[in-house]
Amino acid sequence: MVLAAERLFSVVARRLSILLCLSLAAAAAGAAVLAGIFFLRPAAPEKPAPARIGYELAGHALSVPASWLRETMDRSGGTVPRLDLAIPWPGTAAASDAEIVTVTLVPADAALDPAERPAKLYLRFLAPETWPGPGGLVLRRFRPGTPYAGEELYLAPPDGRRFFARCTRAGATGIVAPLCTTVMRLAGIDVMLRFDSERLADWPRLGASAERLIAIMSPPPESQ
Repeated sequence: MVLAAERLFSVVARRLSILLCLSLAAAAAGAAVLAGIFFLRPAAPEKPAPARIGYELAGHALSVPASWLRETMDRSGGTVPRLDLAIPWPGTAAASDAEIVTVTLVPADAALDPAERPAKLYLRFLAPETWPGPGGLVLRRFRPGTPYAGEELYLAPPDGRRFFARCTRAGATGIVAPLCTTVMRLAGIDVMLRFDSERLADWPRLGASAERLIAIMSPPPESQ
């Protein structure tokens, strides 16, 4: 009787072992099928990047083309203390750095209007000599030992209120392509433009383009 019981137990144990193996194999196969379905299922399409991003700067709602934003800019939109842009020089395709204008927009500085910078900020640091500059501008240089030593100031006659540009000098700074910086106030926003010095002769176009820049980014009244 004992021997028969042991044989019966052995048979039952083998059958249970076989059933367990089959169950595990089936479970593994099912998991593999589910995994295959998951990985073969096409991923949800990514949302396309917006063509424009809305910002608020100094109380102004601005709709900025995403392609103009510099890499440092937060692309989530909303209220910002400044906007940093890089846009093509008017009429170019921006094929080189010389055709890029770097633009920084900040709230208007209540302490000093940009048009007053030549007389109130720069004049005391300038050497007395003047030279003719490109596009009818007047060239003056900063004296050595001043905060702007090694730079030049280009002024639209008679006093630079219409336009001025502070430029680096290649010979004084070692910079191969000197850069110029100008600031103008438009619609309560101070607009700083940085551009290649070769573009100085086209300064009237630069000012007009800055005005169009603000207009392009300003939504029409009914959409605000």
